[in-house]
Amino acid sequence: MGKFTLILAFVALATFASTAQQSIQCVKGDCQNGYGFATLLDGNKEIGYQVGFHENQLLSGIGNQTGDFGNYWGTFKNGKKNGLFSYESEGNMYAFGLFVDGKREELHVIRNKAGYEYKDYQNDKHVSNSPLVTTGTMPCVMGNCENGKGVKVNGNDAIYSNWKNGNMHGMTMQFLMSERKIIFSEFSEGIVDGLQMIWHFDGSREIMQMQNGTINGQYLKKNQNNTHESAIYRDGQPTTSF
Repeated sequence: MGKFTLILAFVALATFASTAQQSIQCVKGDCQNGYGFATLLDGNKEIGYQVGFHENQLLSGIGNQTGDFGNYWGTFKNGKKNGLFSYESEGNMYAFGLFVDGKREELHVIRNKAGYEYKDYQNDKHVSNSPLVTTGTMPCVMGNCENGKGVKVNGNDAIYSNWKNGNMHGMTMQFLMSERKIIFSEFSEGIVDGLQMIWHFDGSREIMQMQNGTINGQYLKKNQNNTHESAIYRDGQPTTSF
């Protein structure tokens, strides 16, 4: 085989690799423009699944992607993570933080076997750490729980938030051992306003759009038996179920 032939073969192989991409295979529902459950494929290999609301075969709205790459709950835009997410990946027990155009940005709080880490990201790159200072006093055991990032503890329960005037504000995690669940939410001065995700200790999970403390918009739940159910809410009442 001549040198020119080898070059052509290499170019053809590189072109095939670059055009190969992930795709979905719809299993249930409307994975084109609606609510559906789909298998995720990388070429011919199954790598996981996605479930949630779709536009043009891409997740757009609340959804869950689970597979070899991790387990992500949050809001998608044009198939990419966009907004607050709770997730498991890279061996972490759980984590939460902001994604923009599919990339990690700003502070992500990560729970691993050693404890909590507070990592800052820019364009999906870990650029620094922002650990909270221990106060040595209760109930605010770390940081600033009046106006700033801090952790409050009440018995076995703990709340991380970006507090404002003593109220939960912004990206918030409530680790509620007493209720056997973890809640990841967006707060506005003490009221849930935005996305809310609930990880129950029994393995079930919920994600919902909230407005002024009330479910208003899309809702998705994964049950203990790995089945899923979904609905559209208006002012706290379901108007459409899937």
